[in-house]
Order: sequence, then structure tokens, then C-alpha cells
Amino acid sequence: MTATGSSAERRRLAATYAAGVAALLEPPAVRGVSRAAPARRAARLLATSQALKTAAETTLKTSDDPFERAEAEVQLLAGAVLDLTVASQLTPLPAAVPEGRAAVRALFPTPADLAGLRALISAPDAYLVGALAGRGVRAIGEARADASAAVHAALEEIKANVVTAGGHVVEGLLMLDAALLKEALVTVGGELLEKLGVDVKGISRRVIDFVMAANDKIIALLGINALDKAREQLNAWLEELKAGTLFPQLVDKLLGTAAIAGEVDAWISAYRAEEAVLWMVQDEVTQLAGRFAAKASVADKITTVLALVKLAPPLATPAGRLAVAGTYLGLLAYLIGSGYDHVDSDRIQLLDWVEGVRGVARRLLAPDQPPA
Repeated sequence: MTATGSSAERRRLAATYAAGVAALLEPPAVRGVSRAAPARRAARLLATSQALKTAAETTLKTSDDPFERAEAEVQLLAGAVLDLTVASQLTPLPAAVPEGRAAVRALFPTPADLAGLRALISAPDAYLVGALAGRGVRAIGEARADASAAVHAALEEIKANVVTAGGHVVEGLLMLDAALLKEALVTVGGELLEKLGVDVKGISRRVIDFVMAANDKIIALLGINALDKAREQLNAWLEELKAGTLFPQLVDKLLGTAAIAGEVDAWISAYRAEEAVLWMVQDEVTQLAGRFAAKASVADKITTVLALVKLAPPLATPAGRLAVAGTYLGLLAYLIGSGYDHVDSDRIQLLDWVEGVRGVARRLLAPDQPPA
């Protein structure tokens, strides 16, 4: 199955995969087939999932269009949600779980949830545009003050979304064994099952395959060249969290939004050219914050499903536990790294998919200033 990375090809693969997942999850009475069929159909679905990942990853690596890259990010995130949803349904949960079996099952994606995922993964452009709709019209007032307010609001919104979505990931991470996390850090982005030499067969192997498919999509969001940096940063962040640093405090320190806001305010105060450029700053940074919010919302769905799918018996195996830990770690690296990318902090270079709030302001207001 060839994946070219074109918008049309990504949409075709995304629509095919989402439809296949929805069909797989239909009750046997609706499907009109035996319960053995899902495992066989899942094998075919995995190939489509992997082709979608390759196509979206190609877009991230080759496209110069920020909006097209944002579409690919949304498709990788939504694809990971679908992967984990398949994994959650391929094997029954244990008879006793803390929240109660019925309550846990009720939290898994419903047909309505899947319909929403199908819509956004098949038409990520409409999803991203819709995420910006209804955010309010431009305030009437002095252009300089409005531009400053927009920059402050965008930086705060990006930070808040990192804290919210990333905080849910951290909750899951801190429930895992420290030795497991240390081992998972080494295997992030690797061929986990092959490295471990684990003999996992049948339905158990297929469950882990789909968790690893989700993991691979998250790694694609980071970019293979960023893996060493991601491991280094994750290790440092985990040490700070274990030492008692609260996650919101860690994010505040890492993103450095207060310093960026002050720098941009200075550029705004010194700007003396066309007023229309100040409106452009307001529009572009507001759009940046909206796109990050949209991506963080889909990432949060990954955490929700992952918290449930990890209860499946195959994921209690050594390979399964590492796959779950690796997925949590990769998602945390993506959320914080993408947050950096959107505010354009100069403290770390992990991702570089967008221009960032600071980059937009520098380009429009202070082109002679050096990049971060």
C-alpha cells in the first residue's frame, strides 16, 4: 500500500481506516459474522493504519505549508486514538477493575465518538477551521493594545492547554513503576517487540501491535531526528516531577511565556509602521493558539483511551507494559515540545513544525531581531 503524503492520499487512507475501525467494532449481531472475524480483519486494518502514519509523516517532513502540517498532526493524533480503540476492543477487560466493569466500558469511544473521529481524521482542514470558529471577533480599540492583548492571550492559552492535556499524561505516568519508565525511555521509537524478543502470539500480539501503531504515530509527530533530544528531555522532566515539582510549575518554567510576552511587548511599543501589521499579529497569534488547542484536544483523547486500554490482559505482559509506558512518554514529549514550538521558546529545540508566537511577532514587527 503506497503512501505518498499528498493531502488527497492522506484523506483517502484516513477515511478507509476510520471506516474499517467502525466496522470492526460493530456488534457481531450487526456485522453478521463470527467473533473470530475481528482478529483477522484487524490484521488488514493494521496495514492501513501504518500507511496513514507513513503518509502523514511524509507531509511533516516535506511540506512547507504550516496548515498542511497541522492537518497531518491531527491525522496522526486521531489515528493513534483509533489504534488504541481497536486494541481496547480486541480483548475483554479483566472481570474486576477499580471503577467497575460496566463503568469502564462506558468510557470507551461510542459510535457517536467514532463518528466524530471519522469526520476530523478524514477532513482535518474543516476540524482546524472549526476549532477557530466562535472565538470572538476582534476587539474594537487601539491596535497596539489589542496586539499585545492577543499575544498575551495566545501564550496563556497555549500554556494552559499543555498543562491540561499534559497533566493527564503525567497522571498516568506517575502511576507506572520507575524502573519501567527508565526502560521505556531507552525503547521510545524502537522496534519494541523485536528488541525484547518476546514471543507474543495471536490476539495478544495483535493488541500490542495496535498500541505500538499508536506509539509509532506519536513518534512520527516528534520526528525521528528529535528522538535523542526527546529522551534527554523526558528524563530531565521526570526527575523534576519525581523531586516534587508540580507539572504546571514545570510547564511555566519550560515554556518561558512571561519572558516571550515581555519581549514581544517591547517590539510592539517600538513599532512605528503600518497599523495593519498590528492586526496581522493579532490574527496570526490567535490562529496559532486555536490550532494548538485543536491538536491538544485530540491528544487528550489518546490519554483517555490509553488509561482504559492498559487494563487489557495482553498489556500486563512485559512487552505490553513497555508499549504503554512508551506511548505515555512519547505523548508527553509531543505535547510539551509542540507547546514550545507554538510559543517559540528558545530554551529547547525539540520540534519545529510552526513559526510560533514569538516568530510571528519578530517577522512582522522586528525583522532585524535574531531568531530564537
